[in-house]
Amino acid sequence: MARHLLIGNGGVASLVNAASETDTAINVQKLSADGPVNMVAGDTVADSDSFRIVQGTAGNNIYSPWIKGRNVVNWSGLSGAAAAAHQCTVTAATTSDAKGEVVIKFIRKDGPAPDFFSFTASIGTDADPTIAAGAGGTAIHDAFEALDGIPDWLNPLAGDNSSGLVTFSGALRGAAAQSGNTWESGPVIFDVVVESSTVGAQTYTVANASQAGDPGSGDGNLVREMEKVGQGVGFGYYNRRNLPIQPELKAVAATSYDMYSIVATKDGSTSHSINGVDNLIEINIASPAGNAAGPLFESKLNSYMADLGFAPVSL
Repeated sequence: MARHLLIGNGGVASLVNAASETDTAINVQKLSADGPVNMVAGDTVADSDSFRIVQGTAGNNIYSPWIKGRNVVNWSGLSGAAAAAHQCTVTAATTSDAKGEVVIKFIRKDGPAPDFFSFTASIGTDADPTIAAGAGGTAIHDAFEALDGIPDWLNPLAGDNSSGLVTFSGALRGAAAQSGNTWESGPVIFDVVVESSTVGAQTYTVANASQAGDPGSGDGNLVREMEKVGQGVGFGYYNRRNLPIQPELKAVAATSYDMYSIVATKDGSTSHSINGVDNLIEINIASPAGNAAGPLFESKLNSYMADLGFAPVSL
């Protein structure tokens, strides 16, 4: 499958056919007898049998391949939604009557193989073995955050509600790990186990997936990663003579994007592969969630796609 990604950051002022679109704008062009011209709301296949997506930059435009309307097999979209970290909690209950240690174990479940990490928290002292539940939870929280060598797949900061509840979070794409690395995968999925406890009377209960990890939709960090992978297509980055100069990334990590998808066969066939060779072109378009550019972009393609039997997309 040939994949292409075009990214806008909200530019809407100059959505017209020009040598250079407004920087950060996304536009749709149709093919006329005079060459590429601006597609307008209400256009159908009768107005042009081919169209392409344009990404404006401060320099030259970036273009998707021309797509013949009759070859489109998908027109869809997904509203931008922020990613959510997977979270698990440990809750301390009752007041301790003897000092001791509690061992907390983490089990990563989403990797190629299970990964494990554990730490020990000391609860109470000889001088004061009676530690209330809230203080017990805080001791677990403080022991965790004082650790060195927390694996990259765990957020090195935990939550403490001061009433015994401690919240641990998995890493999110784009998050800084304790090691200084940046996590570049989806939300980590993990379980927590209270492996052992010698603390007198105080109990500890676990709630796994107290918040389920969710990659969201159109997460800016993910769009940036998609852009890096596709730079060879969008910028001619496969020109080895010019390496290692990397083109500027247009996606903004802190932005949530509405994502649009257009899929078409390359030759109009009804099969997605010809003699085992992939036969699809996939165009992904990212536009800031809730930005005015989205409805303008939708209005151009919805009428055209309706003529092909696709439902309108409104994000």
